[in-house]
Amino acid sequence: MTIPLPAAPAPTECDAIIDHLRGAQTLLLITHLAPDSDAIGGLLGLTHALRQIGKTVTPACSDPVFDRFDGLPGQAGIVQRTSDRFDLVIALDCGDEGRLGKIWLDLPDPKPTLLNIDHHVTNTRFGLINWIDLKATATSEMLLELIDRLGVALTPGVVLTPDIAFCLLTGIVGDTLGFRTPHTTPRSLEFAMRLMQAGAPLAEIMEQQFNRRPLALITLWGKALTTLKIKDRVAYVTITRAMRASVGYSGSSDISLSSFLVSANEADRSAVLVEKDDGRIDLSLRAKTGHNVSKAAAALGGGGHPLASGSTLDGPLNDAVKRVLEALKQNT
Repeated sequence: MTIPLPAAPAPTECDAIIDHLRGAQTLLLITHLAPDSDAIGGLLGLTHALRQIGKTVTPACSDPVFDRFDGLPGQAGIVQRTSDRFDLVIALDCGDEGRLGKIWLDLPDPKPTLLNIDHHVTNTRFGLINWIDLKATATSEMLLELIDRLGVALTPGVVLTPDIAFCLLTGIVGDTLGFRTPHTTPRSLEFAMRLMQAGAPLAEIMEQQFNRRPLALITLWGKALTTLKIKDRVAYVTITRAMRASVGYSGSSDISLSSFLVSANEADRSAVLVEKDDGRIDLSLRAKTGHNVSKAAAALGGGGHPLASGSTLDGPLNDAVKRVLEALKQNT
């Protein structure tokens, strides 16, 4: 039995975005650096939807896309650079303009109109239109609403295909940690049901997101845990370039260790600091329910959710550790 979603007026910002989509033919969709499941799932889901109505769409991310997203339809088409010209650029799941990276910075002036779709409380509202829904569990949830609206507003409208559903459900599952976070809502579960009915394979998405990782990453976790310290109920580890090289793990952003660390009974928050190849530091922060790491992330130039945030910091690593601990102390 299909449970219909309750009718609700669309946000003014959503209507404005649809108006811009009507008049644009060539679009660049950009998601944030160090992309997670919601970033890539939303990016690809909207790409498939807009191509369905005849738009020329380029999905982009300035950072490489992790191999755990290889099974998503369209993943191979995500670009890290482009010299094309565009009528419109849409930022997806990105808290601030800097997180768009070089692909936005390198676009020739005058830059196209930039629209901003996101659900992070730390969003700096950097677009001409800013649709920021703090009640949404994921940007992918907002994009399903946008696709529904496009199905009504345009002729022909968008049809919710299995490829779109696969991508968007990947985003919702990722940002709710498999529907386990406090911000999981009846609406997000209803949206997940609709996406499954449209062909999204929930069991496959869960398996890929939570039960699959390379041996090199597991080995790196072991090395990282030898650096584990707890201070003021913050559990933190540091991972150097040499540690990553010693196990053959080239990535720096997809370590996925911070959620494990915050499960310690002795910790309320966790921090994982990873030294990148260029010497900068990728920071991942997590918190237990009732605590907040988004304020500390914002103070460090990043952003995110109260329970999951991050940033990119200047090195060296030891100095970055001091700044992170101080920010967590000052921004509880």
